[in-house]
Amino acid sequence: MARSFVAEIDSPAHKVPVRACVFESNPPVWLFPSVGEYPLYGDFAYGQMLKDELRMNRYSEAVRRYAPGRTVLDIGTGQDAVWALAAARAGARHVWAVEVIPKSARIARKTIEQAGYADRITVLEGLSTDIELPEPVDVCVSEIIGTLGGSEGAGAVLRDARRRLVKPGGMFIPHRSVTTAVAFDLGSASAGEPPGFPLFTFRYVEEVFSSVGRPFDLRVCLVGLQDSPETQERSYLSGTAEVEPLEFNGDLRPEGVDRAEVTFTRPGRFHGLALGMRLWVTEDDEPLDSLVQPSSWTPVYAPLSEAGLPVRSGDRFAFEFTTTMSDDGVHPDYALTGKLHRDAGPAVPLRWRSGHHQDGFRTTPFYRSLFP
Repeated sequence: MARSFVAEIDSPAHKVPVRACVFESNPPVWLFPSVGEYPLYGDFAYGQMLKDELRMNRYSEAVRRYAPGRTVLDIGTGQDAVWALAAARAGARHVWAVEVIPKSARIARKTIEQAGYADRITVLEGLSTDIELPEPVDVCVSEIIGTLGGSEGAGAVLRDARRRLVKPGGMFIPHRSVTTAVAFDLGSASAGEPPGFPLFTFRYVEEVFSSVGRPFDLRVCLVGLQDSPETQERSYLSGTAEVEPLEFNGDLRPEGVDRAEVTFTRPGRFHGLALGMRLWVTEDDEPLDSLVQPSSWTPVYAPLSEAGLPVRSGDRFAFEFTTTMSDDGVHPDYALTGKLHRDAGPAVPLRWRSGHHQDGFRTTPFYRSLFP
């Protein structure tokens, strides 16, 4: 039985056809929209974050180490106020918990009150870039690292916090992040059939379109890669490159151009890049790595060739990865231009662009197939 079929989703003003898939108990790779940058966290997204044991353990250890006796700012506290409560329980003098989603802020206040910490945690509703604090804090903790390191606005938001809300020399949790890239064979990952959206993800796609006001070529995540080393072995064709470095406890520069290269280590068909992130929660931690570890951060697919370009071991893809700030001043737009160098024939130019709320819809063969 074919796993994929065409369905329809709602978007502002009209319905949009979309490639859907049957969600099975052990499916090949399937798609999920990258939602944190809008932000559109629902119970499913929150649940995935709370079930991410490695992520939770690293953050818990860092908060227990740095919160006692200090004032703390928690940016993006969420409906469960996890790190605000963790800081208070660890002995923080006071915690300011910032949440932009009104419903999540209301639930967070109730959660904090029921836990008995309403006297030590103040929930502030809105963007951290718009709030003022009575005094700068000692520690800033945030979980606004995106599926790409800066995609949820961590660079711009935490740079602003460094300037206005945190004491000079204050501590940031997490410590640093990079965006990662590996050459990717989509056909090998998806068992030869193009991946689609399971029906339960439709509401998230619809909400992303609604938040922007129109359908557009939204970022899509590849779900299932992290849980299957065998799929990684088949579909990851190269070593890993690092771009978009964000030094939260250093000189934080969220915009720039990074030059990188991946060398193919096995033959296959090069369809694009799987993009992830490495995150150092504290300076002396081993990094979390969303390309290879089971995680609530899932790799983003950057399509470069619909049919896939045949490659061999030793071939190279050299590229420039550009990060610029969108017109909202917070969320980055990404662009990638590069050339595939093979032993035989001329270099093949390839490019990818992904804006936070770009105008284009069905602009590439991948998106014309995904939204047929």
